Amino acid sequence: MDGPYRVAAAVDSLTGGIPGIVREQPNWQNKHGGSVLNFRILGPLEMWTDQGQFRLPGSKRQAFLSTLLLAGGMPVSLRQLIDVVWGHQAPATAAKQIRNAASDLRRVHPEIGERLALAGDGYQLKVEEGQLDARVFSRRTARARQLLQEGCTADALQEFRSALSLWRGPALAGLERDALQAQVDGLNELRLAVLEERVELELAEGHHKAILGELAIWVAENPLRERLISQLMLALYRSGSQARALKVYEKARQTLKGELGVDPGAELREVHQYILVNGPLPTGRGPSSLRHNNLPARVGHFVGRIPEQRLIKECAQATGSDSRASPTAPAVVAIDGMAGIGKTTLAVHAAYQLAHVYPDAQLFVDMGACTAGNRPLDPAAALGALLSGLGVPPGSIPAGLEERSATWRRLVADRRVLVLLDDVADTQQILPLLLGAPGCLTIVTSRFRLTDLVFTCQLTLGEMSLAEGRELFSRIAGGKRFSSEDEAVDHVVNLCGRLPLALRMAAAKLCHRPSWTVSYLASRLATGAQRLSTLAAEDGGLTEVFRQSYDGLTHGQQRIFRLLGQLPGDHIETHTVAQLAGLSVPRTDHLLESLVDAHLLNASAPGRYRIHELLHMYALRLAGAVATPRSEHDEALEGPVSDRLPTHKGCRYVPAACSMG
Repeated sequence: MDGPYRVAAAVDSLTGGIPGIVREQPNWQNKHGGSVLNFRILGPLEMWTDQGQFRLPGSKRQAFLSTLLLAGGMPVSLRQLIDVVWGHQAPATAAKQIRNAASDLRRVHPEIGERLALAGDGYQLKVEEGQLDARVFSRRTARARQLLQEGCTADALQEFRSALSLWRGPALAGLERDALQAQVDGLNELRLAVLEERVELELAEGHHKAILGELAIWVAENPLRERLISQLMLALYRSGSQARALKVYEKARQTLKGELGVDPGAELREVHQYILVNGPLPTGRGPSSLRHNNLPARVGHFVGRIPEQRLIKECAQATGSDSRASPTAPAVVAIDGMAGIGKTTLAVHAAYQLAHVYPDAQLFVDMGACTAGNRPLDPAAALGALLSGLGVPPGSIPAGLEERSATWRRLVADRRVLVLLDDVADTQQILPLLLGAPGCLTIVTSRFRLTDLVFTCQLTLGEMSLAEGRELFSRIAGGKRFSSEDEAVDHVVNLCGRLPLALRMAAAKLCHRPSWTVSYLASRLATGAQRLSTLAAEDGGLTEVFRQSYDGLTHGQQRIFRLLGQLPGDHIETHTVAQLAGLSVPRTDHLLESLVDAHLLNASAPGRYRIHELLHMYALRLAGAVATPRSEHDEALEGPVSDRLPTHKGCRYVPAACSMG
């Protein structure tokens, strides 16, 4: 998602009708100077180039293309395509008709021929970010939120407006397919959520009169959307129409009671009370502080981790956060493990499963402990992101760390809120963020053992089982294509060390190589020199995530890690490493234990360790590429060794560097 992008903005319609928005013209030229095909799904399905719009006749062809576009570049099996196009009434010639539809698409435009590829028994369409309006929408929305976090309110508002201007109506309007409905509904829901964020910012900037007409239309189309209703009430009230605002509330109350049999929620009632008494909101919060969700999208093909999911759920229930119980205490779930083991994937999946238990807000912050090229996020900036996520206007966010922390805890008091703090450096980085309110849940992920953290439950993720690895690989690669290669699939799973990230990369590599068999892939992975390069990706792949962990080590720890690559096999004894490093056994033991805390090594018994096979290969590669200077040896031999990772580089957080801005 990084890098420059182009906007294929709609030129014939502008959702929302906000005055003053400049519609950007599509940039259709590719790097070779030819015309580029752009796809639009935020509205009726359309294909455009600089020569005009391409018509794709036939609802079946449109359903076929829409399914590939919604997959976001991932493979779509033949069975899925048939389900979308025909449902339960597929003809005997369905597979042939799908092949014909693919051939028809390739003839529409030469670039489709280049990007539409066989994947297993199905297809995948590789579309760059700037070629699909839904991806541009996501990118602009993320940029708007980043600008808002940085305090650039006007620029953030313009980005929100620009993102929403890409919509020409409901997603894939006119294409009714049961198998696609969940994805389409998800896109439309995302549109409304972003709209609510933008409207909140408009209200904070005093644009209440300018958005009245637009808000009234949205509420009429979504009469059960309580946040939109509360925003319309505020816009009316601030425009001097208190009576109309109260009428909107009464109508909403009757609608909710008549259609759902429920009363208005807490947010709507607070705004109603605020308008009645012409005073501050009872809790001192803005109306957007409730029911906000900025969790990242779930990774496709989630597999396994059943005991871990059960433990997280039990943790929420045990602390009184279950929907059937009264909240009694906050919960903290800590998930640690080596790079690529699936910590964030599990945490996000669990957060979505528990969202109904914590309905007031589900918030995500990337703490950036191991983000390449960046320092870890300091607590003040993280609190700014959380307060912004609750809808607090940038101008109302306090400057100091203590003030932000106090405001954060006050806003979530008596609320059920879920917070996911991803990629944490150490306990000190997140202490000001931890909630003390009963009924709240904080999920923390880290590549390091957070030994100072007081948690409700702690999970150290290990490798997948063979069955889980087989299922994950088969789902991504397309199981039917390799139904006769079960033994080879198991071989690949084991060669990937049952590491989820490695399995995803191996399966993706197979999808991009239609001529490869699983056996051939296994033969490449079996060659140690080729394994890490085969598991590479555009962002560096497995080697890059390993490098991020390695860069966070002290010089002494790095030297010991490289030496591990020179040892035969993956089983390690302290005295062997001490002899190789020229260090005392106690000093070596200290260094090895610090690598255990960083999940670069596993302790199998006192004085004995095991290194993951892929990490061992990475250490061997480093050993051949990096020389060990004499001064570094002296530092490891004579200087003090810390159990904790360093603060001057890599993945660690520096408390003294906190920004109060």
